[in-house]
Amino acid sequence: MQDQFEIKIEEKLSELLAIKDENNAEIANEVGVSSSSITQYRKGETRPSLEKLVALAKALDVSLDYLVLGEDEEADQMDADPVVRYMDQSLQDMQVQTAQHTALVAHVGRRLSHMLDSEIEQYLEENPSRRLYAGIIADTELTSLEKHSQTTRLMLQTLHYNLQDDCPKTPGSFFKSVVNNLSKGREYQYLLAETSTTDWPSKIEQFRRLLIEQTNSEGVVRSNCNFRVTDSPLFTGCGVYDIAADDLENEDPILYDFLTEQDYVHEDGRVGYVISPSLDVQGVTIMDNDHLTNAMQSFETLWEEADPI
Repeated sequence: MQDQFEIKIEEKLSELLAIKDENNAEIANEVGVSSSSITQYRKGETRPSLEKLVALAKALDVSLDYLVLGEDEEADQMDADPVVRYMDQSLQDMQVQTAQHTALVAHVGRRLSHMLDSEIEQYLEENPSRRLYAGIIADTELTSLEKHSQTTRLMLQTLHYNLQDDCPKTPGSFFKSVVNNLSKGREYQYLLAETSTTDWPSKIEQFRRLLIEQTNSEGVVRSNCNFRVTDSPLFTGCGVYDIAADDLENEDPILYDFLTEQDYVHEDGRVGYVISPSLDVQGVTIMDNDHLTNAMQSFETLWEEADPI
């Protein structure tokens, strides 16, 4: 299309203003734009909208053909062809600019990502004890991960992920995952920290009742969802999932790649995470294999010593 005609609006606009002895301010007032807009039109920095283009042609007493293409000076022959061609050319210009902008953003993004990865890797090499904290995932990703857990082991100070603290009968953000997993015959083990302010038997029974309502199976809930309370202090919460790796790879390949590439999946298919002590913090920290092994050993020891509810 561009080979067939040439947009000449910048050239013709300046030419017509000189012929009619009008300045930018005068023509701008007639068209309903600012004087600076006329300057930009004349320099080719921007192009007028279709509405302003028609107004310019009328104010200068020329046809759209002449204003846009430099052809057909008869003012009464304002057919649609130049409008179509003008809009087509403007669209092509926008497509080129958009492609250039997209390429620039992608290039900058790759550079920034590479720089960030390099800085993180250098920091972790200099501070190996901090490597545990390199794997942070959002709560939404943790929900996806729990969805693929065959057996879920949790050491918690609170059930706020499953029951809202301010409304104990209202399910929390992970409640649906628990219901779905129990409905598939999967297991949950909750190891809860004993506190003087929490009535665990009452809260656990409320939780069980909600689960039974949703699963329609009291037998499954009572056999597959077990609770124990430990008098050992838990400074923060953590969880260990026995992951169905193939299912996770099929349904959430990005999360799967992140976990496997960073060696966060133990050889036995387990993934562990640490919950921040602050309820205001979103997301959890994935454990490396050494911390996961220690966490699993601690869980098994405390589970055997804890009292079932």
